[in-house]
Amino acid sequence: MIVVLGDLLACAVLLLASIGGIGPEPTTRAEETAAWQSAGKLYFGWLVAGATSFAVLRMPMALIAHLTTMLLSPVALFVLLLSKAAWSW
Repeated sequence: MIVVLGDLLACAVLLLASIGGIGPEPTTRAEETAAWQSAGKLYFGWLVAGATSFAVLRMPMALIAHLTTMLLSPVALFVLLLSKAAWSW
């Protein structure tokens, strides 16, 4: 459970950082691209580091929870945003 909460918090912070909600707001296309790229690198770093750590420590349930949360949370956010956009029409 702690793994899932930590992953959700990390995903939320990375999303906010990529759109300027945390830190400086990107004002140019280059700054926006740099923010998305750095958030993407941190996301994949967190994904790989967590998966490697849980595999080395032989914690299969934590590994499954980590992978599931990290891979499904962007999909769930995308579906949520699409459903929100559909209701606003």
